[in-house]
Amino acid sequence: MKKLNVKKGFSLIELLVVIAIIGVLSAVGITAYTGYTASAKEQASRTQFAQMVSLVNAEAAKCSLGSGSYAWGDGCSTAFSAAMATKVAAHMHEDLGMKNPYNNSETGTTSFASSGTPTDPTVDGRTHISGNATHIEIRTKVNSSTVLSQVIAEAS
Repeated sequence: MKKLNVKKGFSLIELLVVIAIIGVLSAVGITAYTGYTASAKEQASRTQFAQMVSLVNAEAAKCSLGSGSYAWGDGCSTAFSAAMATKVAAHMHEDLGMKNPYNNSETGTTSFASSGTPTDPTVDGRTHISGNATHIEIRTKVNSSTVLSQVIAEAS
């Protein structure tokens, strides 16, 4: 009996179909991945904003009870100020390790003196902290169209 010569392998058409399917799946996956990362960066910005507001509120409440000093080193008798806003920004970056979710090579917080209403941050993920004798204001640019803002009044 004579054996038939059976060739094993894939035809060119089969290989092209597989490559086309892989291309479609990767295009869908890349689009979904981009959406996931953008959403994660926005959520990280919102979380950092909430953490900053929570910390400053907690420290102000602690000091209103007459308890020692702020976490960033100033004594509770120190009034809110632009200098304190700078220390809060440094504490967030250096001690707590907060960075801009959109650009990990830069700090996520900046501080500046305020004589009135501060301007909104211009870089996505960046937070501005301003202060004067009565309050500290925290503003975070979450994305191109959303800026979160919170004013923390000094406890009397």
